[in-house]
Amino acid sequence: YTGDLGYEIWMAPAYQRLVYKAIKDAGEEFGLVDFGMRALLSMRLEKNFPTWFRELRPIYGPFEGAMDRFVKLEKNDFIGREAAAREQAEGPKLRRVSFIVDATDADVMGDEPIWAKVGGKNYGTVEKPHGYGAPRFDTDGKEVRGSRAAEGASAVRGIVDGDWRVVGWVTSGGYAHYIRKSMAQGYVPAALAGNESAGLFEIEILGSRRPARINVEPPFDPSGEKMRT
Repeated sequence: YTGDLGYEIWMAPAYQRLVYKAIKDAGEEFGLVDFGMRALLSMRLEKNFPTWFRELRPIYGPFEGAMDRFVKLEKNDFIGREAAAREQAEGPKLRRVSFIVDATDADVMGDEPIWAKVGGKNYGTVEKPHGYGAPRFDTDGKEVRGSRAAEGASAVRGIVDGDWRVVGWVTSGGYAHYIRKSMAQGYVPAALAGNESAGLFEIEILGSRRPARINVEPPFDPSGEKMRT
């Protein structure tokens, strides 16, 4: 998950402290040190790897999530096969993509609008996977603030600005320490997902729109050689 060669050790919980100490002791001469979850999540961004409950959720199909290589429809039956086959046949409407963001003072956290310069063409807007903050109710108890793109928080500024339109939302991101750049992941209409052109996308961070570019190949070890060393 770091994008580099690594191992997972499965054991009974009772042995974890013993095994951890043995590994630390054996690795001391090689400079072995601990690292935390935030470092792990930063490293996976540089490999364009998704993470659970952000990019990978039940509301997204495997082809939308760019997980095509893990879906073998010709193999034995499995839960969700029919839905996956239908998605493949019809083509995914959305696609998970990775961005390199021109941001030096702030990184995305999630749910930031993704703008695209599409002129008058409407590719559609990917709906956010949840509501926009706490619901609001009128005096009759009816909800007056919905969770659709045109009714949500971005409606304060609108989802269209001249040639620009909100086409999707950031799912996660942060600072990528290896390449020393800000990165983000999110879902956009499939028709835009392969376009790496500069000047096509902007991501809104703290109310300011920052230039962003789709990065189809992971910036760290795109061939995956390090994981197979």
